[in-house]
Amino acid sequence: MAHPFKPYEIHVLEILLVDEYSPKQLSALLEGSSLLQIEYTDYGFYISVQNPGFGKERRVYSDRTIGRLHDKDAGFVAFLEDGHLTLEIFPCDGETLPAMFRDGNVKIIGSASNNQG
Repeated sequence: MAHPFKPYEIHVLEILLVDEYSPKQLSALLEGSSLLQIEYTDYGFYISVQNPGFGKERRVYSDRTIGRLHDKDAGFVAFLEDGHLTLEIFPCDGETLPAMFRDGNVKIIGSASNNQG
């Protein structure tokens, strides 16, 4: 089964996880992953996959990468722990992202340095 990430989400993961994986390594991990969940929370999204190659240690990555669809901006956080990778997509303005956001023509409009917490 192919991973559930959209092309722009893969680009975001490459930005967020640049210190952790090369694009080639990330692609191999994603291709070898199994889907855990795709959840729309009526606020934002969580997309989770499982692959032991992601490791057990908890790592959280975020920066100022913004995805824009029409006039709606979203931010991203990547969580790695116990062999799971979860990408959170949240509204920058605190308002709900539309349910169709992930399926739209989302443009990445900026990024900054990674922060690990």
